[in-house]
Amino acid sequence: MKQRKISKTNVVNFSTYLGMVIFFLVMTALSKAGVLNRSMTGLLVPICCYMSMAVSLNLTVGILGELSLGHAGFMSVGAFAGVIASQSLLDVVPSAGLRLTIAMIVGALFATIAGFIVGAPVLRLQGDYLAIVTLACGEIIKTIINNLSVTGGAKGLDTSDIYADTRTLLPFAIVLIFLVVLVMMNLKNSRHGRAIMAIRDNR
Repeated sequence: MKQRKISKTNVVNFSTYLGMVIFFLVMTALSKAGVLNRSMTGLLVPICCYMSMAVSLNLTVGILGELSLGHAGFMSVGAFAGVIASQSLLDVVPSAGLRLTIAMIVGALFATIAGFIVGAPVLRLQGDYLAIVTLACGEIIKTIINNLSVTGGAKGLDTSDIYADTRTLLPFAIVLIFLVVLVMMNLKNSRHGRAIMAIRDNR
């Protein structure tokens, strides 16, 4: 019985990875062949980012069973921190790939810090109360970002100096999705993941 369960989990994991590989190969081939128009090509990297966000949101809503409405706020903290870090390293680190890697790490750290700041006070909340607080935190983060000069205010940051086209960024975006899905699947099937699901099933 246990062996059958493990085999079923492996099949699901393999199918997920295979689907991602096929998606990457098809989109890359269509992009290089010029089949996709400029608008569709420009959406590939944002789609990968939103896929990563959806997988991470599944940890809170799906696995933990708590409704969080401020997820985009924490993602925006990471995004702005990463862009600012990349622009700061423009003259120091000439490699775009290395800057992107550093920017992703910096963005993840700042988003984690923001998550801890918000998560610690609301640790005991659940249900509608948690949803309301996370929604409020998301709006607060948006307001702060729109009023800070370092983030460019309401106009946002000018990223023309670090801009890269879709063909350059798409492999990094696909690798990011692979990493997010790999971490999420391993967490779900681990001892900590089962503990999180136990909280969802019986608080």
